[in-house]
Amino acid sequence: MKPILTFSLLVLTISFSYTQTNNRSAQQKEIISKLSGHSPITKNTLLKDRHSNRARKVSAEYLKYKISFFCDKSEIINYKKRARNVTGSIMATSKTNQWIIIGAHFDSVKNSPGANDNATGVALVYAVAEYISTLEVRKYNLQIVFFDQEERRFKGSKAYAKQLLENKVNVVSVHTIDQLGWDEDGDRGIELEVPTDQIRDQYSKVAGEYNYTFPIQISDVTSTDHRSFRQLGFAATGITEEYKNGDTTPHYHRSTDTYETVNFAYLTTITEYVQKVFEDMMK
Repeated sequence: MKPILTFSLLVLTISFSYTQTNNRSAQQKEIISKLSGHSPITKNTLLKDRHSNRARKVSAEYLKYKISFFCDKSEIINYKKRARNVTGSIMATSKTNQWIIIGAHFDSVKNSPGANDNATGVALVYAVAEYISTLEVRKYNLQIVFFDQEERRFKGSKAYAKQLLENKVNVVSVHTIDQLGWDEDGDRGIELEVPTDQIRDQYSKVAGEYNYTFPIQISDVTSTDHRSFRQLGFAATGITEEYKNGDTTPHYHRSTDTYETVNFAYLTTITEYVQKVFEDMMK
């Protein structure tokens, strides 16, 4: 009977993992669908883009609602008139004042649905944070942030980084996600943008331990939110599809950046990988 029990436990484990993956994928698809106007974000609102104040406000309220189910605290923080960041806190399982931050901007340029830029980043951050909230051991506090106005010279992340500095928050590292929905060559490659040595080594370590064989390239790109943190002295990196290497969406800042163009299989693979990176950091 023992082999049967072992087999049964194995089937149960595989089934549970499969269910988790399906649930995560469904949540990510919902988020990208609603933010990009593929489906209504509220009963009476279908977004054309996330550029106007009204569209950004509705998006922020939706995201706060989504993360409230697993965050210890979630809020919308106004940093100037008609601008706001969405934050959520997941506390460590033992007392600490150290924080890891993961974020993505939720706005888009005018007349672009912004499915890849950057609803995919938002969806990844959401999934990673929800997963971390289920861990029995969390060494660090985790803050998730959805930045407003990245498309307007990183105003949201600049305001948030400045607030961290002023409040003397003990930040271990910052990870920002921007565009993870395009993989034309099918190699599942990603780029880490100007990581510190410690951050680079962390991502490399986890890739080796879990046999992730896709290319992980180091990029010198600074044209997204991680820049706001690095300029103030925080250890930070950006994670993106192969932007500098050329395998990046041709729909960038266009009306064709729609839900239908997102490579969800690619997004799922990278989400699972980043989850493993954050789980390892939390040990």
